[in-house]
Amino acid sequence: MGLDTRTLIVTGVLSATLLGAISLLFAGMQSGTRAIGKWGAAMIVLAAGLTGLALRGAIPDFLSVVIANAFILAAFVLALRSLRVLRGADSGDALGWSLVATGSVLLLTFFQYLPSYRMRVAVMSLLLGILFVRSVLAVGGAVPAECARSFRFTQYVFGVMAALMLARGVGAIFEGRADMLTPGVLRSAAYLMYAGFITAATLGVMWMEIQNLELELIRSARIDALTGVLNRGTFLEEFGREVSRSEREATVFSLAIFDLDHFKRLNDRYGHPVGDQVLKSVVDTMRLTIRRHDLLGRYGGEEFALLMPNTGKDTALRVAERIRREIDLKGIEIGGKRVDLTVSGGVATFQLDGHDWDSLLIAADNALYAAKNAGRNQIVAAGPALV
Repeated sequence: MGLDTRTLIVTGVLSATLLGAISLLFAGMQSGTRAIGKWGAAMIVLAAGLTGLALRGAIPDFLSVVIANAFILAAFVLALRSLRVLRGADSGDALGWSLVATGSVLLLTFFQYLPSYRMRVAVMSLLLGILFVRSVLAVGGAVPAECARSFRFTQYVFGVMAALMLARGVGAIFEGRADMLTPGVLRSAAYLMYAGFITAATLGVMWMEIQNLELELIRSARIDALTGVLNRGTFLEEFGREVSRSEREATVFSLAIFDLDHFKRLNDRYGHPVGDQVLKSVVDTMRLTIRRHDLLGRYGGEEFALLMPNTGKDTALRVAERIRREIDLKGIEIGGKRVDLTVSGGVATFQLDGHDWDSLLIAADNALYAAKNAGRNQIVAAGPALV
């Protein structure tokens, strides 16, 4: 192949530098990014390593062989870290850095003490192959359907690169005496791989990051930022869907409204940060108590609404009572001291107590106020006597 190896390496340097800079710029301009900035830093480190290779003959061989290749290994450890961060995993990677250390020692051995170009190629190919396989595993696994295509694309890119690196390592065994810059099919293909991989993988990471950001934007529009449950607008949408389903299938559902007892008093005494902690704690308890198909939303400041599909009043009362009891038993810890925490609730059933959101909410609210007036920390069912 009549391609100059040094020129191919420089092409990789330019690709890594340009795409690394674009990644860092994107991360700086787009708040909420988690992985792309770290990926950009990895590409800059990769560019430094490839630059060392390209300067072979112009700088000491120790720098262009051992140090430059160590930088390349480090770059892909950093790249793996960015993928792990994107998946919400711990960014620490003791194994990855141990591979860099091991590779550096082996490269030094086969450069200084047992000089062998083929062994250096085999070492680098094996270690890079391991890092790429680990990247495939990091990207793999279950992902939201909205992000599946970007994750699978990036996984395939790393998978193909892992296979190619293995092939390169095997091919190096059959090479004659050669130097890194000596023209040859395998060497030319290897550096073409780098350039193509850098571009494809960067696009994949950007695609994953963008889809994650889009998913978070959609989620933030539907979810209450403090508690993580449905916000009022989304809860009303779900209520409308349940009404349509109930009328279509002739089923019933129930609505429960919960209000924290004496929340204002607690908020004034301990401060708003503690008040936020209380709301989160209540939601955590509710989530552990409700059934999988129930829908929980934040209706107001300290009010929560629970939509219970296919649920009559008796069952809804039992679910609401279980929530009340669990919150009462758990309380809340403030400054190392347990503080009592209770809720009151009202339960209303569709068709029986109301035929739309307004009428059903009024029925549930009337029941809630009855629970408050009766001494709080109890659940009351809507009925004719409360209207």
